[in-house]
Amino acid sequence: MLSGAREQADWVKNILHFPAVQVKIKGTLFSGQACLVSDPEEDGLARTLLYDKYTPRSGDDLRDWSCSALPVAVHLTV
Repeated sequence: MLSGAREQADWVKNILHFPAVQVKIKGTLFSGQACLVSDPEEDGLARTLLYDKYTPRSGDDLRDWSCSALPVAVHLTV
């Protein structure tokens, strides 16, 4: 995920205090741990994937957002 408001977003503040999260994907609930992305390779991959996903759907220019937003990962527990 990318947070355009970076650390000022309420959801980012929440995961910094309580990293245990639940994510629903296609009706299935998963548990996991959220964290800020620090690995440069994972950072680049997150930005590329999200830019490529949302650019065709949006009339906005998402380049600045994809470069400046804060990447956040959720590591699912199995």
